[in-house]
Amino acid sequence: MASTFFGLTIASSGLSTFQTAINTTANNISNVDTEGYSRQEAIKTAAEAIRVNAKYGSTGTGVEVTAISQMRDLYYDLKYWGNSSRLGEFQTKSYYLNQIETYFQDDDKVTGFSKIFSGMFDSLEELKKNPSSLDNRNSYISSALTLTDYFHSVSNQLTSLQEDINQVISTKTAMINGTAQKIATLNKQINLIEQKGGKANELRDERAVLIDDLSKLIPVEVKEEEVVNSNYPDRYTGMTTYTVKINGQTLVNSYEYNELECIPRGKDEKINVSDADGLYDLYWKNTSMKLETTAGTMSGEMKALFNLRDGNNSTFFSGEFNKIENYIKAGGGVASQITIMDPTITSPSQITMPPYGTITIKNVDFKYDSYQMIEQSDAAGNKTYSFQFQLSDKMEDGNVSKLMNQKAAVGTDVDFMGIPYYQTQMNEFIRNFTKTYNDLILKDGVDLNGQQTGVFFVTDDLANGGEYDYNSKQYTESITAGVTTRVYNSDYYYFHMNVQNISVTDEVIKDPRKLATSTKNEFTNGVSANDLLKKLSETKDKTIVFRGGVGEDFLQCLLSDVAVDTQKVKIFEDNYKNLSKAITNQRMSISGVDNDDEALTLVKYQNAYKLSSKLVSVLAEMYDRLILQTGV
Repeated sequence: MASTFFGLTIASSGLSTFQTAINTTANNISNVDTEGYSRQEAIKTAAEAIRVNAKYGSTGTGVEVTAISQMRDLYYDLKYWGNSSRLGEFQTKSYYLNQIETYFQDDDKVTGFSKIFSGMFDSLEELKKNPSSLDNRNSYISSALTLTDYFHSVSNQLTSLQEDINQVISTKTAMINGTAQKIATLNKQINLIEQKGGKANELRDERAVLIDDLSKLIPVEVKEEEVVNSNYPDRYTGMTTYTVKINGQTLVNSYEYNELECIPRGKDEKINVSDADGLYDLYWKNTSMKLETTAGTMSGEMKALFNLRDGNNSTFFSGEFNKIENYIKAGGGVASQITIMDPTITSPSQITMPPYGTITIKNVDFKYDSYQMIEQSDAAGNKTYSFQFQLSDKMEDGNVSKLMNQKAAVGTDVDFMGIPYYQTQMNEFIRNFTKTYNDLILKDGVDLNGQQTGVFFVTDDLANGGEYDYNSKQYTESITAGVTTRVYNSDYYYFHMNVQNISVTDEVIKDPRKLATSTKNEFTNGVSANDLLKKLSETKDKTIVFRGGVGEDFLQCLLSDVAVDTQKVKIFEDNYKNLSKAITNQRMSISGVDNDDEALTLVKYQNAYKLSSKLVSVLAEMYDRLILQTGV
């Protein structure tokens, strides 16, 4: 049977409960501007009734707070994290693509490719008027140097941007590792509190903010499960396991976390010939497995950074491993020469591979020292192409049978127009243009003294100094059974020519008289002969040198590429921004703190508290009458 003073117990439960509810509401109001804070609510329930020896059987014992619950919806959290990753990816791409676009700027404010390219041919036209003028010759040479300097400048800007992005990758990797460590620490603190019956709401909010930040960098998969006591499955343990995964690989497993590390590529591990030195690849420290940052399942700022740094728009070397033969190297030891058929590259101007590096055959890496391109033409003019790579080490017999007829590649397919793509496009243009230009001169060009001249555009040997010799025949040709075979070996110097090392030959710079202006036959007409200059001037708008167009089309092609990509990225960025706003609104409708709502809730709890206080007053008056004013 309940005590005579049982009513005070009920009233005090109301005072205690609504005091807690008011404090919880006050906490919400004070954190209205706290980032990541989730609204909390005092969960109230009727206290357990007691049995009494009466007809009604039991009586209520008041109210109690069972928990201070955090108002979050995992569904909207997952939606937010997924969208945040994609938004981070396209925001990063948009930022850097706008920079790349400025590098090719060519308008009234900036002197770009079109003006410089036209300026060189304008100087050529002036030279045609008076080929013997040293001033005209110097002016023309200077304008050609301006063109090569333009390519050096753009290449340096792109390389510098690639190095900057590489450093950002390192910084973001450190952020991922630091965040993983913090999440693991919070997991332990949360379990310590909650296994004792408490609710670590503030720590859970802090952990959710870390996941919010992490999701911008890289896509995350989050899973929390209760720990079950196998002996007493129905008993609440208060502990959970909390895992965070990246692309299926575990980053955080409750109290443990795995770290990523940036490992720089060696000089023989370059993917593209114009790549900066020491570009990072991401590996898991615990397994040494590579994290595929450009995979289709990836997103976030990290994917954007790798796409921008390594994106080749599928312009990379690949083919089928078809043949192998062993030979003795000059220094002794046995190596392997492999043949790759059906290559994606069928022109020396399209070469993307460094002169030495790594070729991958069905996920197995092999170092190579050099390569050569083989072009075969039959009587009908049908052409086939293949490449031969000289490996540094002998391929094992077991690998030969396993890898034969499998795909071989130098680099990987990164389906995005990143820095390597624009470097490759510039390389292709200058190789086509300079070869066309040089071939006209090599055919029968003579200088002011009537002497046979060398080429005009050359490649500086940045490693050993000096220039590569472009004046000699750089391929071998043979005819067997009606099939013409042309072999471009490692001495084919247009393989080496790129935007970083193109130059005008020192011989002409030092002595403008050695500049070829006429052919040998026409030189008999005197120093004013300019028939070669006429042929050279036609290379501007009559010779196809880039994507089926003339030289002036080059810039329009690149501007179109970057403009289309920038516009596409901007559209996706805007779409994900709008989606982010919608998800955030839905998320905040549950977990956000609204001052007006909290004010109404505060008034409601205040009135409830007053009624509980009134109940105490009423009961006090009743007990006063009963005890002091009732005689026995």
